[in-house]
Amino acid sequence: MTEIISSLANGKVKNMRKLRERKYRDRTQTHLVEGVRAIEEGLAGHAHLTQLLYDHTLAAQQDELAALVATVQRSNAELLPTTREVLGGFSSRDNPHAAIAVFAQRWQTLDTLPLNEQSVWIALESPRDPGNLGTIIRSCEASGASGVILIDHACDPYSPEAMRASTGALFGVTLAKTGLAEFIDWHARSGATLVGTGLERSADYRAPGYAGPIIIAMGTERDGITRQLHDTCQQIVRIPMRGNTDSLNLSVASALMLFEVTNRKYND
Repeated sequence: MTEIISSLANGKVKNMRKLRERKYRDRTQTHLVEGVRAIEEGLAGHAHLTQLLYDHTLAAQQDELAALVATVQRSNAELLPTTREVLGGFSSRDNPHAAIAVFAQRWQTLDTLPLNEQSVWIALESPRDPGNLGTIIRSCEASGASGVILIDHACDPYSPEAMRASTGALFGVTLAKTGLAEFIDWHARSGATLVGTGLERSADYRAPGYAGPIIIAMGTERDGITRQLHDTCQQIVRIPMRGNTDSLNLSVASALMLFEVTNRKYND
């Protein structure tokens, strides 16, 4: 019979709790997923689950949790039955999740990204807010775009904040990360049109035809894309605003761009 883990001092639990910090996620290339439904979304998206920590009492009472445990039992993942108190040590929630899983991170290199007539990628240069990043990932999945390219010093899409904001969409979106110089070199060989946002030499974002593979370049809310990336773009567009506000939240602007470009692809 599998031993029931009853202490936060357990070595496997301690290692799982470390994954709340980015340095450990980067080191192990894994991340946490909390909650039965979110874990099921990960499995449905063919993400690789390595460990499942679950409430052994609730597993005998809740069909959904019991079914998840049975599914994981048929894989090579490690099952770790535990108590409600141990699961409560992972968050400040009064009612802790019934299960927490460790999944492998998934990244693709630039040269493996598919580029065709329907391709729409969003390239985010040094995004800082994980909530914004998670929301952009959600918009990317919802719009049917190809995926997200993170450039330079980006926040972590596998952080708890980004995961919550993505509401499971992360498992349906392709991710890549790169430096700016590498991105510019790859783009020059890619055959894709790079569309940036800004005021200088810009057109209304609804004006271009967006033919062929498209990469939308977005920067930080305060500074936008850097001059180097701006000068690499074949097209610069702006989102017209009628009020006194001179900029939009990054996730809002990204959603507008994503849906405008993907709607062209799917409706033309």
